[in-house]
Amino acid sequence: MYSRMTMHMNPEERLRELESELASLRARTQVLVEGSPLGIFFDDAHDKCVFVNRTFCEMMDLSEAEALGDGWARTVHPEDLPGLLRERSRAVAEGDPLFRAEYRYACASGRVGWVEEQTRPVHGADGSILGYVGTLAEITGRKTEEQVRARHSEVLEERVRERTAELLAQTGRLAEMNAALKVLLRQREEDREELEQAVLANVRRRIAPSLDRLGAVCFGDVATALLLQVRQGLEELTEPFCHRLSTVCHALTPAEIQVAELIREGLGTKEIAARLRVGTSTIDSHRHQIRRKLGLGNRQTNLRAFLLALDPA
Repeated sequence: MYSRMTMHMNPEERLRELESELASLRARTQVLVEGSPLGIFFDDAHDKCVFVNRTFCEMMDLSEAEALGDGWARTVHPEDLPGLLRERSRAVAEGDPLFRAEYRYACASGRVGWVEEQTRPVHGADGSILGYVGTLAEITGRKTEEQVRARHSEVLEERVRERTAELLAQTGRLAEMNAALKVLLRQREEDREELEQAVLANVRRRIAPSLDRLGAVCFGDVATALLLQVRQGLEELTEPFCHRLSTVCHALTPAEIQVAELIREGLGTKEIAARLRVGTSTIDSHRHQIRRKLGLGNRQTNLRAFLLALDPA
């Protein structure tokens, strides 16, 4: 807004005052532009550089004359330049209100780094494009930190993958060991059952008949008492083995279990009757009850074969 004094100036005086204000504005603008920590550049409407500040020249290691036109591009890293030019052209063609890009520079002196560019179009009063104003910010430090973090993340991911593979391998080995242990335990159980059956068979086929014969020739209370103690001891020893059959055939009485075990061993009715000192009719009755309780009453199934097929455990 002009002062009242200015309004009464003649044209020449007014022109001199406007020129003075314009010079002052240019000086202030020059100080701001040249003193900025950012690289500043102006491009014309054809996207050709027409001005760069001192910071831009120092950052890109170029003189002002070298940077004008397309000269600034000589400092952009060769691997990043094609993509940068392609994106710049697209932004200009599409009228983007802001173009932003991060790219590497490689100065003739050997200095390399990263910059972030931000460019905005400048429009005239009629909306036409007058040019473009842009800034460059040094971001080498941030990019270096990002690369360090990325490498650190890769190292951690690799360690996680290695540890995961190691744990999977250990899991596989543990599974193999577990399977082997199950085999060993099953074999041990089979060996134990086989041993029990062998002990039971020896007691009933060898020791028990010998005791029967011994009882037939030994007389007297002392001998009878000793034989009774031996028989009781053998029964206590073999009782757990007999109870294995009872877990499968839980409906059998103790006497029927005893008869069933002798049948499994291959003894006939007369042999069982002699062993247990009962009549053959009693054994026949037990056999009948065993078949009935096992569901073999009306089947033509061999009782001994059926009992042998039972799991003794």
